Amino acid sequence: MRVAVLGATGFVGAAVTRALGTAAVPVTRANYEEARHGGPYDVLVNAACPSGRYRARQHPEEDRRETVDKTRTLLRDWKWDRFVQISTLSARTQLDTPYGMHRAEAEELCASHLVVRLGPMYGESNTKGVLMDFLHERPVYAHGDSRQSFAPVEWCGAWVASHLDAAGLCEVGGRGTVGLREVRDAVGSRSVFANDRNDDQFPLVSEPDWPDAADVIPWLRARGRALTGES
Repeated sequence: MRVAVLGATGFVGAAVTRALGTAAVPVTRANYEEARHGGPYDVLVNAACPSGRYRARQHPEEDRRETVDKTRTLLRDWKWDRFVQISTLSARTQLDTPYGMHRAEAEELCASHLVVRLGPMYGESNTKGVLMDFLHERPVYAHGDSRQSFAPVEWCGAWVASHLDAAGLCEVGGRGTVGLREVRDAVGSRSVFANDRNDDQFPLVSEPDWPDAADVIPWLRARGRALTGES
């Protein structure tokens, strides 16, 4: 099986690529045209939609091009048997923002294929997002009572790799939820919640064998110790 993974060096795309092993054909901006002509592929996984919610607000037209227009191009111009769109829970929870609206629009283009909405994730290559804000004691632009379903990005990548023959819309993340204030206080961060906007991010249904959302707390503590050099 040959699986083209768009966005193969990104946070999610890299995890999907690792999970697929030798079946993966990693696709980046550098080899895009070469890979496009290298089809057909058994599966094309689009993990290349940009992940910056703040940037989407500042540059909505650019975000739409990178999300909606590029998804349309992949569907039209690449040769594949099955298509997988990596999306986000924001396509349901943040339809009043450019980020959520554009991801929902891209999902509509993929209605007859597999769409995977991922919740908040964590992993060794984390460089941005609320968890990094906590570690660096930066302001968090969400309400502290927001509930989220954090899951390891490696687990999410493995889930995608093992469901390539599925179709329809799947929401995937941690089991249960944990509050942002709870996470902040558990790791001793002094971050302040600088926005009253609720940012609930969790699947409507979860499975018993999914990772516990609260496991993000010991992971974040360990990441904090690693950053400070503590044992």
